[in-house]
Amino acid sequence: MQTYETKQFNFKNLEGISQEQIDQHLGLYAGYVKNTNGTAADLAKYAADPDGNARALSEISRRFGFEFNGMRLHEYYFDQWTDAEGSESTALQNTLAKEWGSFDTWQAEFTAMGKMRGIGWVLLVQDEINGNLHNIWVSDHELGHLAGQKVLVAMDVWEHAYMVDHPASGRGAYIEAFFKNLNWGVIEERF
Repeated sequence: MQTYETKQFNFKNLEGISQEQIDQHLGLYAGYVKNTNGTAADLAKYAADPDGNARALSEISRRFGFEFNGMRLHEYYFDQWTDAEGSESTALQNTLAKEWGSFDTWQAEFTAMGKMRGIGWVLLVQDEINGNLHNIWVSDHELGHLAGQKVLVAMDVWEHAYMVDHPASGRGAYIEAFFKNLNWGVIEERF
């Protein structure tokens, strides 16, 4: 059975996001990795007798999507802050400007989605079939993903992503800090 390892991330001083916030968030991410491995092991165990374990197998299968996507979305999230100093994008930002009319219009829409009530993620994704870009909302990690979409930008807007540094009403300040720390070179590679 394959297992997943907790990735290490190389952050420099992030503007508007404290080390304590990062440490707590990385601890949560490590839990997703642990639970992904645990649910994968449970799936293997229950799959050995699917008729005798049909209910357990179905519930563990559903849970696997939550844990796996929680792990993977956090990896996208933290990777895009790696060595962020002085990073610029060109092709992606030009494409965003073309599709939304301007880069600022795209960022305003992405930000507005991030400020919506509720917990979840805002993702910029690219359709792997036709290359179109979409801003999408994902709830509970596994609800709202569009099939065949490559994640380019992942913004965590669950409260755990910002409540050490910002109060519950401080999501807007967190989103500003989120954008200040993006490494567009990493995002460009995804594009």
